Amino acid sequence: MPHLTRLDALGAVERAFPRDPIVLTLGTTVREMLHLTGVKPNHLYVLDSMGLPPAIGLGLALGLEDSKFGKLVVVEGDGSLLMGFSALSTIGRLSPSKLFLVVLDNGTYAATGGQPSGAETTDFAAVARACGFDGRDADDAQALERELDEAREADGPRLLRVRIGPENLKTGYFLEDPVVLGHSFAEFLRLNG
Repeated sequence: MPHLTRLDALGAVERAFPRDPIVLTLGTTVREMLHLTGVKPNHLYVLDSMGLPPAIGLGLALGLEDSKFGKLVVVEGDGSLLMGFSALSTIGRLSPSKLFLVVLDNGTYAATGGQPSGAETTDFAAVARACGFDGRDADDAQALERELDEAREADGPRLLRVRIGPENLKTGYFLEDPVVLGHSFAEFLRLNG
C-alpha cells in the first residue's frame, strides 16, 4: 500500500521546483496544490482538459528551450495520462530537454468518482523508455526526493511515476476563467523566462 498522499507528492514537487513553470492536471490535483500554495503565477491550472497536460507541457517545453527556466514540470494523473497516451510517443520523438512529467498514480479516476483507471497493468516508466526517453518510478518519500533532485539536473525529457494513495482532500472547487489563468501564466513566462 502506498505511503505517499497526493499532498505529500505535490509538496515535494513544489519544494523542488518553486520558481519553474508547472502545468497541473485537472480536478483534485489542482485543488490540492491550491490548498498547499494558493494561486501562483508559475502554475498553469489545466481545468476540465483530461488527457491534455502532457501535450500542453510538450509545447511549452519546446518553446522554453532557450529560456532561463531549468525545467517545465507537468504534474499529471494516471487516468488523465491514459486518456492522452499518444503524447508520450511525440515527447520521445521531439525530445524537449526541459520537460519533466510527474505522474501521480493512485490507480483511479479521482476527478470522476474513483473508478479504477487501469494503471495497475501499465508500466508508465517502461512506456516512456519504449518511446525513447527516460522513465523512472518512486514509491516512497525518499525515492521521490532523490528523483526530484536528479531531475533538476537531468537533460532531456523524463517521466517519473509516483505511487500515491487513493485519498482525496476535501476542498472547494476552483472555477476560475481558463483564459484569465492562461494569460497570467503567459505573463509569468514572458517576465521570467
